[in-house]
Amino acid sequence: MVVLLNSRPCFVVLILLAAFSCFSPRLCFGEDRITFSTPIKDLESKTLLCKSGVFRFGFFTPVNSTGRLRYVGIWYDKIPVQTVVWVANRDAPINDTSGVVSISDDGNLVVTDGRNSLLWSTNVTVLVAPNATWVQLMENGNLRLQDNRNNGEILWESFKHPYSSMLPRMSLGLNNGTGENTGLTSWRSYTDPSTGNYTVGLVAFPFPELLIWKNKVPQWRSGPWNGQVFIGLPDMDSLLNIDGFNLNNDNQGTVLLTFANDSFLYHFNLDPNGAIYQRDWSTSMNDWRVGVRFPSTDCDEYNRCGPYGSCNYREDPQCKCIKGFVPRNNTEWSLGNWISGCVRRAPLRCERVKNGSSNGGKEDWFLKVQKMKVPVNVQPSLANAQACPKVCLDNCSCTAYAYDQGIGCMLWSGNLVDMQSFLGSGIDLYIRLSHSELKAHSKRAVMITALVLGIVFVSAVCVLLACLKLKKRPG
Repeated sequence: MVVLLNSRPCFVVLILLAAFSCFSPRLCFGEDRITFSTPIKDLESKTLLCKSGVFRFGFFTPVNSTGRLRYVGIWYDKIPVQTVVWVANRDAPINDTSGVVSISDDGNLVVTDGRNSLLWSTNVTVLVAPNATWVQLMENGNLRLQDNRNNGEILWESFKHPYSSMLPRMSLGLNNGTGENTGLTSWRSYTDPSTGNYTVGLVAFPFPELLIWKNKVPQWRSGPWNGQVFIGLPDMDSLLNIDGFNLNNDNQGTVLLTFANDSFLYHFNLDPNGAIYQRDWSTSMNDWRVGVRFPSTDCDEYNRCGPYGSCNYREDPQCKCIKGFVPRNNTEWSLGNWISGCVRRAPLRCERVKNGSSNGGKEDWFLKVQKMKVPVNVQPSLANAQACPKVCLDNCSCTAYAYDQGIGCMLWSGNLVDMQSFLGSGIDLYIRLSHSELKAHSKRAVMITALVLGIVFVSAVCVLLACLKLKKRPG
């Protein structure tokens, strides 16, 4: 018997069948989730697509890679430039298309190969039945493992285990309650998603700072957070213009850097060379547009100029000793090798007293250096702005102080490391010097003032003579 599809009764039946099919989670929501009975098999080219249509989850091969290694990850779906934001089996790729992503017998999400070898797992320690959990790719790119039996309790989520990218609605930092330390890790190279050499994360004490490490060695730091900005970032104003960017600090060991922007085509990425890029998609360019970048200049390199050296990328040479200090090794310094830094030209009063120089002579003083990235290893003080200099002066080990309205009194002991001179931002840093340097500083100030006045006077005389000469010319 032939059924006419354009007949009204048949049409009604088809509508009813479609409506009843929506009681099946697989049919209505199958594109964005995995259940125990609906795994993803690479051979079948199956993937998940989130409801927003922005992110896709499944098997992929990095573009321009020499091999055909298969990884499981999350990437932007409709963007022509392959942009992977998260990878599961980054250090255990599959060399064929036999891979499977599924819910295991204990309820975890797992990645296995054709021999059923376990390559990656969510590794949730609370065991549950396999049919009690399911995985969903959320519209913001967050992959969640949830428990059906407890109102959809989130057992695991990729946002708590990020890789190289920070997406909107994600948080990085330290959670003192759970012990979690969430940061980013770079790819090995642009074509190799395996674990790279660089990591970025927050340190909490004494003030929150953002750091980049290479194999656990510091490469860059942001300076302390003062409640509004990282005071060591010259471009922090640009970063603050990003809607939803904030840092929450409970002063009990929990520090979270949040990014609550609702534009999903927007993210931060730690690239294989150790730089953080803020990128958003440009439809006119048909490519990612790079906003802020850290580090942005050679002077951002951690400890580039050594102890008591200050870096200014606008000058040549970039490194200079702070006034009152001279290069530790003149030969190296003249060749552009500044890592050994600078040493004091004259000892401080406490040092003179220690060496037996009677009462040590006159008291030390502080040199004001403006618009600076403050040194590493800051120590907090409860002193107010007026008392801060005296607190430092009364402590023989204190070598510098600074005061910021959002942080308060900051003190430094020992060598001053990782300083930088800014053009528009930065704060005033007061560096402790011997009283003898005050005389030299005053003499230099007098000489500079005299030189400037002399130049102004000579220029004025020249202009006056030129005017008189023009006036005497016949008209």
